[in-house]
Amino acid sequence: MLYLRSIEVIAILSSRAVRLTATLAVLLMLMRPEAWAQPISTGAFWTRIPAVTVVAVAPTDPRLALVRDAVEFWNRTFAEIGSAFRLGPVAVVSGEIPLGDLLQLSQMVVGHGGPVSLPASVANQTGDLVVALSDGEFISFCGRSESGNKALVAIKSVYSTPLTLPNVPRNVIAHEIGHALGLGHNNDPAMLMCGRPASCRPDAFASPNEHYFPLTAAEKMQLVALYPSTWKPR
Repeated sequence: MLYLRSIEVIAILSSRAVRLTATLAVLLMLMRPEAWAQPISTGAFWTRIPAVTVVAVAPTDPRLALVRDAVEFWNRTFAEIGSAFRLGPVAVVSGEIPLGDLLQLSQMVVGHGGPVSLPASVANQTGDLVVALSDGEFISFCGRSESGNKALVAIKSVYSTPLTLPNVPRNVIAHEIGHALGLGHNNDPAMLMCGRPASCRPDAFASPNEHYFPLTAAEKMQLVALYPSTWKPR
């Protein structure tokens, strides 16, 4: 009995040590000068498994499959880094978020970040992570509610540049979901989360071969710190 108890204590201490090590690694990374201008985290994270609701006008929208694939990409990533967190099931709702709401939110979020007051057109949608597939023209973005329990990923028209370029829509969708998970931008154009104030833009994702751009080692550590192996919904 004493032997089993000792094993349990060692397992608990090991789990805490892994989480502490990941957290310290992120803090040390953030102490580097080049990290100051490139926030690695939005400061937001999920305390429950977020159900994903995709709002789309047409059931034939090619981005629907890309949203599902992006969710699988992130869930594979969490499995690979040893996190217990996963994105929830994906549901599709026929409709659209008014373009005026998306334009206003895009102007508030892009280049600024931080929580926003989500309009009723978003707040009243079922699900925790709402993905709006719009036919409008704006800068795709992610906005998190002030309460932290709802997020909006809005994707501009797939018929507008640069989303007309191969491999770009896939990575733009995954990039914005990355913000919904708590990641910020980096300044490496070879990485998925590169963005403002760096000069890289979505057309950098263009490629004849469909694939996801990778995460940095620091971003993976940040995800482990936000969503460790001991993460549980609460």
